[in-house]
Amino acid sequence: MKYSIIIIGAFFLAGSLSGCSKFLEESPKSITPVDAYFTSVSQAESAVNYLYGKGTGPGRFFNIGGLYDGTNSFTLDNLSGMANNTVAQDPSVRYFASLTQTVGNSSNYLGGVWSSFYSSIASANTIIDKVSNSNTIEQSAKAPLIATARFFRAIDYYYLVRLFGAVPLILKPYTSLENLYAPRASVDSVYASIVDDLNWAIEKGNLADKPMGSNGNRISKGTAEVVLAEVYLTMAGYPLQKGADSYTKALKTAKNLIASPGGYSLFTSEGKVTAFDKLRLTSYDQGSEYLYFIEYNANIQGSAYPEYTLPNSFPVPIPNANIKVQYTLMTTPWTPSTTLLSLYDSTSDIRRHNRQFYHNSFTYTDKSGKLRTIGIPTLPFRWFDSTAIFETGASGKYVAVYRMADIYLIAAEAANALGQDPSPYLDPILNRAYVHKPAIPAGQTARRDLILAERYRELAMEGHFWFDMTRTRLYPDVGAGHKVSFSALVGHDNGRGQKFQEKDLLMPIPSTEMQRNPALKPQNPGY
Repeated sequence: MKYSIIIIGAFFLAGSLSGCSKFLEESPKSITPVDAYFTSVSQAESAVNYLYGKGTGPGRFFNIGGLYDGTNSFTLDNLSGMANNTVAQDPSVRYFASLTQTVGNSSNYLGGVWSSFYSSIASANTIIDKVSNSNTIEQSAKAPLIATARFFRAIDYYYLVRLFGAVPLILKPYTSLENLYAPRASVDSVYASIVDDLNWAIEKGNLADKPMGSNGNRISKGTAEVVLAEVYLTMAGYPLQKGADSYTKALKTAKNLIASPGGYSLFTSEGKVTAFDKLRLTSYDQGSEYLYFIEYNANIQGSAYPEYTLPNSFPVPIPNANIKVQYTLMTTPWTPSTTLLSLYDSTSDIRRHNRQFYHNSFTYTDKSGKLRTIGIPTLPFRWFDSTAIFETGASGKYVAVYRMADIYLIAAEAANALGQDPSPYLDPILNRAYVHKPAIPAGQTARRDLILAERYRELAMEGHFWFDMTRTRLYPDVGAGHKVSFSALVGHDNGRGQKFQEKDLLMPIPSTEMQRNPALKPQNPGY
């Protein structure tokens, strides 16, 4: 972690370290010490709101840092071989794509990821500690505040442990220099902490049981449940390989959410508006399918994702048209790979129909009233916001991280792994995705392959590719008729002529962190 950040926060917030001069003993005029700050619900809520921001944690992971590089989630999609970044400026992005990342060439990039999540954890730790011990905040108001902080701490560690393996497990705020150099905790203990935090949020957090958008864009019980279900699914696989016990817990958690009366549901098609149109349209951003999203506001902090839906070669102005692109630049740091596109049956799979998940043309009416079409490379359509692109140059489109489709697919995978019928959970996904629904195979391995393939198809732009690969150690192979089977990840070609090695399963610990904290040694294998 960036210890300098933590130390500064400890001095400014905790106020527990005293200097020897009268000058240093004066109360800061512009900064409120933490013990004086957490005295009301509104102050605690203000601190909690920081966790939702784009500066740290998952908000930063899915936020666009540089237009040509995209997000951290894009880099992992690129690493997986399921997507390409044809314009990357940061050489680290290109190193991951070619599987040539080293401690030296990737430390700056990974250092940003590491410090972002630990900064979020530090804030969550402070909130949990101060709200729990507050004498001025009513007990009934404490639970959702603590639950939210514990949720963010859990998801921060969930990303860290999947990316870096064993990492320092810090669960208390720093108020002094004591125990500054935390050693790496075991992967098992990190997951145990994640599970504990999420279970606390679900069972004791008094969180609203409704979709995030119906809860004022705040996390809900369903948000914590979908992450917990996926955590159990990950624990069942690599590296912990806890198997049946974790699959059972994943299925139970998923079933609880599916059976909830809180109004969670998959989007459905209505008339000419498909369920997948609803995933794209901003008017459905607060809809029943979304369990966790990154919120944007066109008037405050807009999303740049629509700029990735047309190529930089797109004509400006559009010939003989009354519309023009309002963005200064359109570019392509996330393009579906040939492997990803081959997973879809372009005839039967509605998600692969033009202007659903992807598009390859733009049609408009020219000044004379004639329809014109401009061909483009196949690009994401999920983030296409016509109002932003052609009118305002600013998008408020939310970015999906988890939705009800995740929970159905988690339940299907867990049920199948336990030798149970996955069709009650897989059928809702297949029924809305296909013109002619594929049959669910009789064999357990064939069913697993279909379920995993549906995760790739359904969750394509939501940051799951690489994490699915590392927890299953499997890579998709596409045969005739878009039939997908899976083979070992290690040793498999990444689609660019390089083969995945054992070392690629984890990222190297950033060298800056190793230098600051000798207790982080040894480095991850292969680096």
